[in-house]
Amino acid sequence: MLGYTRADLEPLSFDDLPLGGEWTTRRRTISESEIALFAGVSGDFSPLSIEAGPGQARVAPPTLLVAIAVGLGTIDMPVPAVEEWAWLNWKFPRPVHAGETIYARWTLTQKRPPIGAAPTSIVVWRVDIHTADGALCAEGEVGATVRRQVVAQERRPAEPVAAAAAAAPRRRRRRRPSPAGGPLPEVPAVAAPSAPVAKPERAVGTARRRRRRRPSGGGAAREGEPAGSAAHPPEPTAPPPAPATPNSTTTSERGGLSGVIRRLRRT
Repeated sequence: MLGYTRADLEPLSFDDLPLGGEWTTRRRTISESEIALFAGVSGDFSPLSIEAGPGQARVAPPTLLVAIAVGLGTIDMPVPAVEEWAWLNWKFPRPVHAGETIYARWTLTQKRPPIGAAPTSIVVWRVDIHTADGALCAEGEVGATVRRQVVAQERRPAEPVAAAAAAAPRRRRRRRPSPAGGPLPEVPAVAAPSAPVAKPERAVGTARRRRRRRPSGGGAAREGEPAGSAAHPPEPTAPPPAPATPNSTTTSERGGLSGVIRRLRRT
């Protein structure tokens, strides 16, 4: 048995696995007790696994061969950081009997490129199981989804930059000094639109009466003034004459009647 250290047992990421790497495991002899124990653990009590003909050794189940090959691989090859396993295209061309010795050869044949910034990617190993004399008794492929390490390294530098940008204080703009070295000019404040000022109401009893203008027939009316208004200021009107009584006759009426009588006499 080989000694193990902490570095040997640490799982490798997808980027650290060498494409084309090949590892040959140590050898192991299969006994009849191991076949019986595996049948009890797996529940495989098929006559092909637990019965043997006269003078013949018991045959090891194919699943036992795969389990032994995986166990040997975990000891003598790099351990990947696996998240999911996949077993593909297995064939068992030759039976293995109790008492025979086997070993496995692991070859890393595929490393599929990751999709974008996916945290995992797929790798595929070719596994061949041989007997001590070199005869091939089982072959197949083992696929696995392995965690990546490059993605974590790419994200780390971006996080401090984003945190520093968020924590950086905002720079204030400096005002330009005036040419004469005097105080800085003040920015005029924009006044808010004021409400319409209400007209002051006139005091009760102080309203002035407007004098009516006499209509003038000679001059034209000004623009904006009603028709018939005079261009000159209005003159004060005389008070209306007192109504005459029916018995009293004025001087004008007398003069008018005498003139009429004179005209009649002339004719």
